[in-house]
Amino acid sequence: MIKPNFLIVGVARCGTTSIYHYLNQHPQVAMSKKKEPKYFSSINIEFPHNGIGDKSVDSVVIKDRDEYFKLFKKFDNHKAIGEASSDYLYFHKHTIKSIKAELGDIKIIISIRNPIDRAYSAYNNLLRDGREKLSFREGLEEEDNRIAQNYDWMWAYKKGGLYYQAIKDFQDNFSNVEIVLFNELNSNSNGVMSRIFKFLDIDSDIVVDTNTKYSHSGKAKNPIIKYISNRDHRVAFAIRQMIMKLVPRSFLESIAKRVLSKDNMRDEDREYLREYFRDDIEATSKLIGKDLSHWR
Repeated sequence: MIKPNFLIVGVARCGTTSIYHYLNQHPQVAMSKKKEPKYFSSINIEFPHNGIGDKSVDSVVIKDRDEYFKLFKKFDNHKAIGEASSDYLYFHKHTIKSIKAELGDIKIIISIRNPIDRAYSAYNNLLRDGREKLSFREGLEEEDNRIAQNYDWMWAYKKGGLYYQAIKDFQDNFSNVEIVLFNELNSNSNGVMSRIFKFLDIDSDIVVDTNTKYSHSGKAKNPIIKYISNRDHRVAFAIRQMIMKLVPRSFLESIAKRVLSKDNMRDEDREYLREYFRDDIEATSKLIGKDLSHWR
């Protein structure tokens, strides 16, 4: 049985989709066709989730072990075999044990971003998908209630950006953990990918196309795009899934970049989150040995 020898474990809204697509261009890399199988997180999650549109997310999760490993069955000629499930870090208390037991001491890639911006991006992601009905501040204040009601983890705008303990647990359990900063990925994509290639022990001289930025979020300005993006409408979601199978992702992203827009985050919301994340940012900075003071 062919198994992945590395995982991108998160975090959502921190460039994991871009890294996945960039890695997929490397001739020595094989990424699962399904970008987010979420198998190792599904093992200990209670289904179904109860948030707006959560059923559309649940419907594409791979929960069966045999089905999961079928994703990699034709990858025997590749040196680096992986998948990218952006909730593995969030559910680290459960996923680490399952990953270690099934895959052993594999290589782990973690991409993180200023948690304040990550929270707002997660909000705009749900806004794009027709799921979030509240204002950003209302969503922040409703977070604990939503988690208690078993909403999908994407609704955890704040808790999804608490990195320290999760990263520490992965570092304590795996010998090779690579940390990627979202701002570095954006400003020096090829340099970061070359570093990741070295980390995976593959040819680091390969240059991949990093011009496309993936997974845009925000409110749709076009009513047709707004309808197709809606994950809470069964027909619209079916159309969306069909389009994503037939149309190249890079082309869809070029459209999304033009038709989605975001309002600026309110200063009072940024200040509220700055205080919420202050201690975790400081602890994370010391843990990974990188200056994150600009996040604060």
